[in-house]
Amino acid sequence: MRVLAQRYARLVDELDIEAEDPILVLPTSEFFPDRFTGDQDSVSLLLSRMLGYAALEDVNVEAVLTGAGSEGEACGTGGCGTGACAPKTAPAGDGPRLEQTADGYLVRVPAAELSHPVVMTARIATALGAIALAERHPRGMELAADPVQAEATAVALGFGVLLLEASYLYSKSCGGPNVQRATALSCDELAGLFALSLAREGHNVKAALAELATTQRAVLKQAVAIVDESRTLVELLKKHPDRVARGAFRLREGGGFLSRLFGKRSASAPAAEEREAAALRALERGASVDELHALVGEADAKAKPKSASKKRAEDDELYSLVDEALGEARRDHA
Repeated sequence: MRVLAQRYARLVDELDIEAEDPILVLPTSEFFPDRFTGDQDSVSLLLSRMLGYAALEDVNVEAVLTGAGSEGEACGTGGCGTGACAPKTAPAGDGPRLEQTADGYLVRVPAAELSHPVVMTARIATALGAIALAERHPRGMELAADPVQAEATAVALGFGVLLLEASYLYSKSCGGPNVQRATALSCDELAGLFALSLAREGHNVKAALAELATTQRAVLKQAVAIVDESRTLVELLKKHPDRVARGAFRLREGGGFLSRLFGKRSASAPAAEEREAAALRALERGASVDELHALVGEADAKAKPKSASKKRAEDDELYSLVDEALGEARRDHA
């Protein structure tokens, strides 16, 4: 996670991406309301919409559908994931996926990807990440040619869900279950970058999780849990990403607010994320401090009994802290 945090921080710093500026793009009708018919006009409209989301609408970028009528439909399902149905890159002779032209850029979309919307949109997003690097980064096309840098930039621009979905493609193929990956970065790496982006931009984690498949959802939850315990890192990403890029930060300096209120958990206790979610639900239904303590952390069995007056005072203080922090917790678990 340290390496990912430094890479992400370096990108947002050198591309001058303002905190809370990129939007969270989701594969829903809200973000993609246009009817997609698999022709040149549909591909052009899709690219135009994604350019707007990436704040690249001022750059001249054209899309062209290549290899029309070729590959990708041999078994009749359009998505079995192996052999002729596997997601493909542009066929030989169609040229590179992204090309710089005299007046802008050309993005080639292979017809073989039309039946794989996850792959197609993820690779368009990656192309937009490369264009952002070429346009805004001091090292320009040098970094744009690196798919890892382009994918990381696409995540920073708000396309994390699209990239993460394409990183683990499970399907039932003609020969049985099949798993493929249509990204240069692994599922774990993209989840880490995406978790950092969600935290820095203040996006709704629940909305992102709702659009992910089972494996990607589980991996992202793990990454979000690490970032949630690294609040100083998140603040640095917002205000001083250059310091994070240099490695001047710590991971997991502390848990969420309920963990901080009620102390450390035992090794056998549930994961912090699960415990805090359960405690939040209990809090909202009017649970007592003792019940919250039992859910979030164990009392020291060897501690001396407290007097009734001291316990009441501590309870009052805890209730006050809980009231102040409840808004924060609801945002974190929304």
